[in-house]
Amino acid sequence: MTLYSSSHFELAPLFQAVGDALRQNQAALNQADTANGNHGDHMVEIFELATRAAQEKAGLDLADAMLYASQLLERVEQNGSAQLYGRGLAHIATQFRSHGVTLENLLPYVRKALAEQKETQPEGKSEDPANSGMVLKALMTGLSAWEQAESGKAVSERPLDMGVLFQFGMAYLQAKQRGGSRVEVIADAAVSVSPLSRTPHRYQSGKLAIQALLEAMQQAGGMRNLP
Repeated sequence: MTLYSSSHFELAPLFQAVGDALRQNQAALNQADTANGNHGDHMVEIFELATRAAQEKAGLDLADAMLYASQLLERVEQNGSAQLYGRGLAHIATQFRSHGVTLENLLPYVRKALAEQKETQPEGKSEDPANSGMVLKALMTGLSAWEQAESGKAVSERPLDMGVLFQFGMAYLQAKQRGGSRVEVIADAAVSVSPLSRTPHRYQSGKLAIQALLEAMQQAGGMRNLP
C-alpha cells in the first residue's frame, strides 16, 4: 500500500490501513458487542465508506475530504457508530480548516509525537514543524467539541479550556499507567477523552482504530525522508 506519492500525501490509504486492522479484528469486535453482536461489521463498514469518500475527493484538502466523509457517515442508517464517527470527523475537520492543518504538516507532527524518547534526531535536522502547537490545538479542540456535542451541550466558542486540558493530561497519565507502546498510550488517551469511551466495545474498537491510524501516519510521515 502506498501512503505517500512523490507529489503529496493521501488520506484514503490512511483510512484503508485502519479498515484493514479492523477487518482483522472484526470477529472479536462483534463478540465484544454484547447488545447486537455486529459492532465489528459496523466498524469495517465505516472505514470502507470513509476510504471510498477520501478516494472520491482526493483532490480536496484534508478538511474538505474529512467533511465529505463525515456527511456520508452521518447518513448511514442502522449504524449508530457510523453516525457518531461522522459527527466526530466533522468537528475535527472544522478545527483543521480553522487552523489551516493539512496532511503535509499533520504527518510530521504525528511522527515526532510518536517517536520514543530514547530516539534522537540527526544533528541539524528536526521534524518539529513550526506549526506543531497549532496542530495540537486543532486536534484537542476538535475532540473537546465532539465530546461537548455528544453530551448534549452547546459547543462553546472556545471548547478548549483549562478544565479540558486537565482532563486530557489526566487521561494521558492514566494511559501511561496502563502501559503499552507510545502509540498504544496515545491511542488510549485519545479515545478516553472522546465519546467512544462511553461504551466498552466502542472504546475497544476506537483504540484499535486510532492506533492503526497513528501507525499508518507514522509510516507515511517517515517516507518523505527516504532518498
